Amino acid sequence: MANERVIVKASDEDLHFREMDRIKIEKMRAEAKKEAQAAYADAHKQHCFRCGTHSLVEVEFKDVHVDICVNEGCGAVHLDPGEMEKLLKAEGGVFGKIRNSVFSVFK
Repeated sequence: MANERVIVKASDEDLHFREMDRIKIEKMRAEAKKEAQAAYADAHKQHCFRCGTHSLVEVEFKDVHVDICVNEGCGAVHLDPGEMEKLLKAEGGVFGKIRNSVFSVFK
């Protein structure tokens, strides 16, 4: 009897409910991940990415809101997507050429 194999065939109904459970679990995991990411972002909203302290201050410079770390010895500048382009575009001239040179590296 120890060598006998029992084959159990799942019914269509069982397969359906397994699939429904799998989909529910995936949705729950995705929602939990999204909530965890939002909680992390909220908890670290004003933290400097360089020194890790809660010391970012938002400063408006040429119509762009720039985050600057006011921690002594750090002074990191944090730019959101597109802010560097806006700043360099506002400067024009030589800075436009520098911008093209810098961004050509990432193409």
